[in-house]
Amino acid sequence: MMQKSLARIYAVTPLRHRGFRLLWTTTLLSSTARWADLVVVGWLTLELTDSALMVGIVAGSKMAGYIVAPLMGVAADRMDRRKLLIMAALVNWAVSLIMLLLFIFGWLDLWHIIGLALLSSLTWALDSPTRQAFVPDLVDREDLTSAIALNSVATELTVVIGPALGGMLIPISGIGGAFGLIAGIYLMDLVVLFMLKRVKQATPKAQESPLRSLISGLRYIRGNQTVLALLVIAFLLNLFAAPYRYSFLPLFSRYILDAGPAGYGMLTSMAGFGALLAGLWVLSLGNYRRKGWLLVLGGLVWPASLLLFAMSTSYYLSLALVFVAGLAQAITWTVIATLILSNTTQPMRGRVMGLRMGVVISLPFGNFLAGAAAERFGASAAQGAYAASAILLMLAVVLLVPSLRRLQ
Repeated sequence: MMQKSLARIYAVTPLRHRGFRLLWTTTLLSSTARWADLVVVGWLTLELTDSALMVGIVAGSKMAGYIVAPLMGVAADRMDRRKLLIMAALVNWAVSLIMLLLFIFGWLDLWHIIGLALLSSLTWALDSPTRQAFVPDLVDREDLTSAIALNSVATELTVVIGPALGGMLIPISGIGGAFGLIAGIYLMDLVVLFMLKRVKQATPKAQESPLRSLISGLRYIRGNQTVLALLVIAFLLNLFAAPYRYSFLPLFSRYILDAGPAGYGMLTSMAGFGALLAGLWVLSLGNYRRKGWLLVLGGLVWPASLLLFAMSTSYYLSLALVFVAGLAQAITWTVIATLILSNTTQPMRGRVMGLRMGVVISLPFGNFLAGAAAERFGASAAQGAYAASAILLMLAVVLLVPSLRRLQ
């Protein structure tokens, strides 16, 4: 059985396309740098402030740019997607260099961290919908599910490598060495992006303003009940399930599990390892038809594992539970992305994926609230309440929209 699954993975076709190979490579590089940066900045914030609230604020600031993601999606439909990715990579490289220089000269303060986190959050909001809208332009339609799964594999592979790298570099070479490595990875990302050729895109209506383009995207989603339901699920899970990686893991590592920065990096990496295996599994399925049931399963197992994690005081049990959470999270996000793209027309992909990233604005709010709740009630109680809320809301959506289970 395992040999057959591996054979199907090896036979996958999207990497035959040079453009997709290069995009996949840049996903590996940019996501590695991003995850390493999250661990380094999260731990640095905790050392500077010793405050759960500040960790939540910085984590939320890293994602605050998602509020303008719908406008970034409009840009992805109207502008050269390759140039937009290059622009995002340039800003990321500049931010990492500034962080490095501020730290070397001893000028780095909390307001610098928050300000640069807000700036880099704009690149997240630009990069993600642009990258996802780019994928269908680089592969054939029959390769789309495999291409999305491969992109997920690339991202989640870096969730294993990036946090472990950041967590280990802190005690070995210090914060400065970690920031130096992050800047170097972003530079390599830029080099590969310049090798990517421009792809012809559908042009917007000549007289249509960006605002009208955004409104037409909103109308399109309102009339597409499948995409609308998927966006609601993404909003709720980003609010109550996803903050575990950004706000809760550093708190559990330091105050409950006594694992230190290396342990924090390993916890985050274990979530990524689970997600990596999930991506490979989804990839082996090919164009799997019962995607709706897979979405329901992943959307419930993910917060259920976090509810158990909230009760754990064992480091090794926590590693196992975070592994399950990462696995279920990757399945959920991959299926949502596949269903959204396969149910969206080509001229609307940038706007729809921009709005998909726009609902991620619930994640920084979730991080802010997570930090405040952990400060007031403790990390375990806050994480438990978040997980229980995610389970109840996911069940409510599944019961209210039974057609979700029938999605192919």
